[in-house]
Amino acid sequence: MKFYLIVPDKECGLTAGQQKQLATYGEVIILQHKGKLALLTQLTKDPEEKILALDPTVFDWDLDVAALDHIPNVKAVITQSTSFGWIYPKDLAARGIIGCNCPGFSSDSVAEYAMCMAIEAARKLPIYIKNNWEIDWSVKPMLLKGKTLGIIGMGRIGKAMAAAGKGIGMNVLYWSRKTRHDAYTYAELTELFQKADVLMPALVENDETKQIISNDLIDIMKPSAVIVGIGRVKALLPEEYILAKVAQNKLGGYALEGEGTKPLNEYQGNVWALPPMAWISQESLTNLIAMWVDNMVAVAEKQPKNIVT
Repeated sequence: MKFYLIVPDKECGLTAGQQKQLATYGEVIILQHKGKLALLTQLTKDPEEKILALDPTVFDWDLDVAALDHIPNVKAVITQSTSFGWIYPKDLAARGIIGCNCPGFSSDSVAEYAMCMAIEAARKLPIYIKNNWEIDWSVKPMLLKGKTLGIIGMGRIGKAMAAAGKGIGMNVLYWSRKTRHDAYTYAELTELFQKADVLMPALVENDETKQIISNDLIDIMKPSAVIVGIGRVKALLPEEYILAKVAQNKLGGYALEGEGTKPLNEYQGNVWALPPMAWISQESLTNLIAMWVDNMVAVAEKQPKNIVT
């Protein structure tokens, strides 16, 4: 068995102990790379059983799965992320390859950051920054204590968001396709959008979830409401529509984080735009590497875990 760790730099984050642990199962090969999997001809020439452990940023979150047709004996593709759509698990399965992810490693980090973003947007921080920190008494910041937090999706991150909201005194409503949670109040989507002072989607990005949040639902929100779009989840939002409504003061604010955000001054109104760093904390980075290695060991022991489909 060989472990190919395909990463953006040789400092792949594994401790000496973790590398030693993997080495008891097979050879550990760290490949520094950026670009398509097909460019790694070393893999096509290696006939031995192998596990591909991938940093998603190497592939710009879009694996060229067809390249696997020319790489022999791949037993698993393990992404160093919670998001797994980019490794196309159904295409992997069709090739007899297991796909694994690292679920929940940064749930608390993301939820904490999302709440921070909500507070900053509710307090109209972007307006004050763009006004050279001058206080404009016509701008009315919103206190979140006693307000309603609407969460869409009650997975690990959604639950952590709910706990954070409850912790600062917010009333929590949620909608979820399957999960129910007795500590919070379930609401259908129409009611949730009508009542939410802060909206936090926390859904996995896929073809089905992209159909859930519509312009019509955005239209029934309170004009004072704030929407928080974290990372890849913001792909589920009609972002241009939301930005237009914020610019027209028909929504209270939009806090977004992730790839493609622009400098603050390029947005109109109360838009708080941040780089893709919600998941980043020392604790979540440690959790991520530990889970990544654990997934590799599980496959090597023929007891794979965190399988995605």
